[in-house]
Amino acid sequence: MLIKLRPLCIVLSAVGTLGALFMAAPASAQACKEIIAVAYKGSDQGRLTLRVNEVTLLRDHSSDMANFVPPNLLLEGENTLTIELAAQDGGTPSAKAEVFKGCWGEMPKDPGQNDNVLGTVVLDAPGSDSVAFTVSGLPAYSYLAAGPSDDAGLREAVADLIETTRNKDMEGYFAYLEPMVRDFTLDDPQAPEMLRQMTDYLFGQPSEVVDPGELTVTPVLGGRAFQVQDAAGNAPLQFAMSVDNGKETLWQAGIWMKTAGGWKVLRH
Repeated sequence: MLIKLRPLCIVLSAVGTLGALFMAAPASAQACKEIIAVAYKGSDQGRLTLRVNEVTLLRDHSSDMANFVPPNLLLEGENTLTIELAAQDGGTPSAKAEVFKGCWGEMPKDPGQNDNVLGTVVLDAPGSDSVAFTVSGLPAYSYLAAGPSDDAGLREAVADLIETTRNKDMEGYFAYLEPMVRDFTLDDPQAPEMLRQMTDYLFGQPSEVVDPGELTVTPVLGGRAFQVQDAAGNAPLQFAMSVDNGKETLWQAGIWMKTAGGWKVLRH
């Protein structure tokens, strides 16, 4: 995704999550509102993948620039941060990732420089490793009370959401987002209205909802939910948008959960 579209994509995909919270406002004039993030640094000579509670947050990342990603599906109690590192071009890659508590409105630092670190994983060669970390006091997110399920009917629901979005059916689109909107409201009461305004903008743009091709369905959160990805690891609802005589893509509907009302989108 090019930098020109990245701010829009971040907001449309992550409103109400840590990606938006870290960039919202400086925290110097207010007490720290704690949020959790993963800072990471990979290698130009390798491909780094990050997962928290089996949810893929970053896949095949090849760069030695430090960055961060929000693990927005945490569990009460024990959680797991996993990093996987593969070599490329015969190189000898390394990687480091740490999960830490930060403050709303403050940008994270490079791994190794943040305070309140909950867990760290370091790899000096290709391979994988994990670290457990503990979280408490989470809001009553919808998935926390859910039990494991199978994935029967999930692919059909994904296909229906894609067709609903192609038809510009805003209410049908938001019906699929019920647990996500509910969870975001627990973090920010203004999130639903923000999401509607941003989706109005997105639906109003000249864009094409494209076929994601063959999809992979992976259980996450101990089977409470499922991550749906195309062959490149992207979420299945894909908007191809025209930007400066080119095309960029926005991906949504990556994490799904079975509810009493059927399959719903838990997170983009």
